[in-house]
Amino acid sequence: MDEKGVIATEECVEAELVHEGGSEPRHKSEHIYNAPPPLPPSGILTRLKRFIGGGLAVLALTLLIIGALLTSTVIGAILGIPLMLAGAALLALFFKLFASELRNFVVFRKFP
Repeated sequence: MDEKGVIATEECVEAELVHEGGSEPRHKSEHIYNAPPPLPPSGILTRLKRFIGGGLAVLALTLLIIGALLTSTVIGAILGIPLMLAGAALLALFFKLFASELRNFVVFRKFP
């Protein structure tokens, strides 16, 4: 059987990394730019959004837990299932609120 691998005594061409002209390569120290991390938004709308979001999350989880406890009986399921649905709707509203950006909340047109 013929081996298809390269034997150490055979001649072969090795790949080289070649610089393609232009200016000299720059040192790594020239590319490093230490920018400070961006500051989190701290406006009144952001704080209000976080406060409302926290209240929505607590209310949604409370409704979900109460609804789950009430569904253990048939009579309780009449109230428990709508409470769970309301809790799920509030939880979805909570995630939608925090997925939106406040930067694009108000649009100002720039005229030349």
